[in-house]
Amino acid sequence: MDVVSSGPIFAQRQFIVGAPQTRVWDLLAMVTYQELPLEQVDIVSLDRFRALLRWDAGFIHVPLHAEGKLLETFRPESYGCAISVKRGPIQLGVKVTMKLRAVDNNHTEVFCAAMEEGKGFLAGLVLRRLQRSFALKMFDAMEARLQRLCS
Repeated sequence: MDVVSSGPIFAQRQFIVGAPQTRVWDLLAMVTYQELPLEQVDIVSLDRFRALLRWDAGFIHVPLHAEGKLLETFRPESYGCAISVKRGPIQLGVKVTMKLRAVDNNHTEVFCAAMEEGKGFLAGLVLRRLQRSFALKMFDAMEARLQRLCS
């Protein structure tokens, strides 16, 4: 499945859910935001939010100010979100896209990709590795939750 990238893709995951495409799409936003470690969420508009993101990297627990916006969202084919996080000199931009494709009437393929969005400060190799690990954990958690909800 092709994903239009705004920057280098640093994490991707593909899986199949045992449910029709429209059912998976209807659950996707809820599952995405339930799996993100967000606190103090402020809905700014229908397509924007601000929140505190808790990033746990091993024994380090870092609260980051996050701003998100929906993009490339087309029912029932794709759902996308760009999130920028800041704390002091740390600034990262991440774009996540999820593309859905009906395999048959009762199965949907989901392709998730996380890529750099804009140029952040301190987005070097160390942070890229942490970003990749975080994104893959989120994709795995989303898959598990979608599988449970659709079984």
